Amino acid sequence: MNMFKSALCGASIIALTAIGAQAATLTVTDISGAWSNVVGGQQVNINNGATSTVRWGTPTNAQSGYDFTPEGTPLDAAQDVDFTLGTFTHHNFPITAGTGISSASLDVTFKFYLGSDSSTIYTRTSQFVFNHWETGNSDNPCADGGTEGSGVNINGCADQVTAVTNPNSTDSFEIVDGNITRKYVFAVNGFDIGDEFWTVENQTNQATIKARFTYEENIQPAPIPLPAAAWMLMAGMGGLAMASRRRNRKS
Repeated sequence: MNMFKSALCGASIIALTAIGAQAATLTVTDISGAWSNVVGGQQVNINNGATSTVRWGTPTNAQSGYDFTPEGTPLDAAQDVDFTLGTFTHHNFPITAGTGISSASLDVTFKFYLGSDSSTIYTRTSQFVFNHWETGNSDNPCADGGTEGSGVNINGCADQVTAVTNPNSTDSFEIVDGNITRKYVFAVNGFDIGDEFWTVENQTNQATIKARFTYEENIQPAPIPLPAAAWMLMAGMGGLAMASRRRNRKS
């Protein structure tokens, strides 16, 4: 009996270890971005390809614009560790006054599976909305309150990008696998832009979108069947008890 208990405990430890190993990974299989809802601007061009871009303005040499470049996939992520889904880039080039945009939206869609179950793919989309201030290059003072020709305004007054909608949200997923229910929490932390940033004229500025996941296990073990020998032993003990009661009645 002690040997049976020892073997059972060992099997349980192995099973729990296997469950933990399976649940401790997330694999992102695809990431894409799509620009839309551009407000204002002239000569606006949107290209939602591998790197999604939006360009605007009557250029001096090149148009101003935004890019979204997704991380390469498949992308494996460990629990409770931030990982990057993609990079937002602002290109600030001189354009004719009055031809800049005032806002644009970016939908970031990503697909992933949990643990080793690659047959079940989850899809999530997060929307980011940016307000844009295409400032006059020779304003005095500049839009940020600084002086043209110094600091962030070294090449002319810097342009401002503000994250109006920069979601920091979570989704929960419950996966039932046999007699085990696992709860996963997936969080998109948003672009690390803060409330805003200023981009130097004739330069670019970048921010990355971060996410992370964690999980909880709710283990509901199924009843463990007794070996046939144990059932036979219990039946035998029951028979002995009945025989004992009969003898007691006769006496």
